[in-house]
Amino acid sequence: MRCPSFLVAGLAGLLLACGMAMAQETPASPPPQIPAELPVELPAPTPAPAPVVSFKPGRGVMGEGDVLVDASGSLTFEQVRSKFDAGEGQPILPQRIMPTGGGSAIWYRLALPAVGEPTPLMLTVPHPNMDSVDLYRPAAGQWQLERSGDQLAVAQWPVRHLTPAFELLLQPGETRPTYLRVTHNYPISVPWQLADRQSFHEQSKESHLLLGVYIGLVLLIAMMSALHAVSWRDSIHLFFAFYVLVVAAGQLALTGLGGEFLWPGSAWWNDSAPVALTLTTAALLHLFLRQMVVDRDAPWLTRGLLAMTLIGAGILTAFLFIGNKSSFNLATPYYVGSMAVYLSVAGWYVWRRPMVGTWVLAAMVCLTVGSIFPILRTQGLLPLGVATQYGAQIGAALEIPLLLVALYLRSREKRDNQARVGALTRADPLTGVGNHRVLLQRLDSLLMRQVRDPGAGAVVRVRLSNAIEIRQDYGMETAQSAVVQAGACITSVAQEGDTVARHRDGDFVLVLQGHLTREQLTDIGQRLIARGLSESPALPPNTVLQLKVVIAEAPFQLADATLLLQSLGAVLGELAGRSGTALRFVSGPQGSNGVNGSNGSNGASGADTRNAPAAAQEQSAEV
Repeated sequence: MRCPSFLVAGLAGLLLACGMAMAQETPASPPPQIPAELPVELPAPTPAPAPVVSFKPGRGVMGEGDVLVDASGSLTFEQVRSKFDAGEGQPILPQRIMPTGGGSAIWYRLALPAVGEPTPLMLTVPHPNMDSVDLYRPAAGQWQLERSGDQLAVAQWPVRHLTPAFELLLQPGETRPTYLRVTHNYPISVPWQLADRQSFHEQSKESHLLLGVYIGLVLLIAMMSALHAVSWRDSIHLFFAFYVLVVAAGQLALTGLGGEFLWPGSAWWNDSAPVALTLTTAALLHLFLRQMVVDRDAPWLTRGLLAMTLIGAGILTAFLFIGNKSSFNLATPYYVGSMAVYLSVAGWYVWRRPMVGTWVLAAMVCLTVGSIFPILRTQGLLPLGVATQYGAQIGAALEIPLLLVALYLRSREKRDNQARVGALTRADPLTGVGNHRVLLQRLDSLLMRQVRDPGAGAVVRVRLSNAIEIRQDYGMETAQSAVVQAGACITSVAQEGDTVARHRDGDFVLVLQGHLTREQLTDIGQRLIARGLSESPALPPNTVLQLKVVIAEAPFQLADATLLLQSLGAVLGELAGRSGTALRFVSGPQGSNGVNGSNGSNGASGADTRNAPAAAQEQSAEV
């Protein structure tokens, strides 16, 4: 994962905050069964004229009029008109929370503007997921009924839109009132709006564009997370991709975009999807957090998160199959309990893994704070506003990039740990150079190469001859520092493609590639010895490294890596007893089958020295 992922998620959050709306609901009691386009005969008495207001074209002009509460939800249209005519209605206050829910209905007598010519207008209730919104309009001496809301499939709405909307044609001199009946499952404020047709469609295009861009960004995030799951071999990224998709589906249901395009013919699912998908998201987040902390040696925590997931699944099952009335009453306590669990788990995670846990805690805080306002709205404690309508979307939009950062840090830590564990199987733990297994692999590779190219490569074995004296004089820590310094000296003369490794008995071995002359190898050996004799700030004053160097030049006289190393070790053992000799070449006649030590008093190493002059067997350089 890289920074562009975070920028993409942040942009998605900004777009989500601008273009989405939130409502958690379930079906309420149905309104009186009046078929659409039902003609209703006007009574002989002329009703009281509706208040007339002027209209200025624009976007979302707040409507005016009177409101009447039908607590039982059983009043007929004629009974409601009589009550309005008797003055029982109250002026509309847009921020007033109306006592919807429990089978009650809210009736509005709309004060439509006066016009001088036939004027088309759009009436909207900018609140998605309303249970039912019925419009009663006078038409040719009768009443025309148009219905919208989640109890009706979106495909059957008079205007297919994110929220209930109706198209009006106002006539000059029109004074008869228009009525609106609204039902919902919990108390809400219902600010209806008027807009001219052009402004309505422009605003609709902008909303759909923002939501479309948001969907594209969410799909991009999900796709990147799936790729990260494959490249990093970490299944939690795949789980996060699925979680993000479910969150996005829930947002589509809450904003009305899902009902408009994904399931326009299903009234049941359009009504159930907001709550069902919100419950699914909450339960999945418990599983996601469990996956985050499952390796933290806390079985009680993982079992608790799994239990919360099962509780959420049970409530969801009851909501979908048993009956949504009682299960909806359980949903809000489950949301509140889940928020407490999210924060508690994230706080514990900060204590165990501060770097990753801090980002997880920040994500949970954003989600919790954003979700508090819609919950308070469903309880009738806050009116419809920016915080109550968009709080959950803003919180979820901020949660996603913060969790992306947390996942990136977690995967990086896991990858680094795996790299360190893998390095322990290939590197010497003290010096960091290759270990004995790597040494044998590289030597075998070089020997196979010499079958095709006999003149390629060379092997240099180096021993710190005064390691015991340093340990006796200064202690084990200084002796280990001396070994590390020796490894640094050898690594400094290695070129790209060369291998520096450590034999299991403590010697260093430099496997050289390419075609090297005797003079080049001599220069490498002398540089090694000289670097060891230079004082180092890592060692006590006047303490130097006495390096003994043995070089096997191509072609090697042994076809086995282990025997070759043994032969070089035997020569080093001989050099350790010679204070004035620090560098020796090992060679022998072509076709020799074995070398395993040095040859007697002349100190020559190689193959059987009886078949070649001593000068061909050994070259020493005193440094």
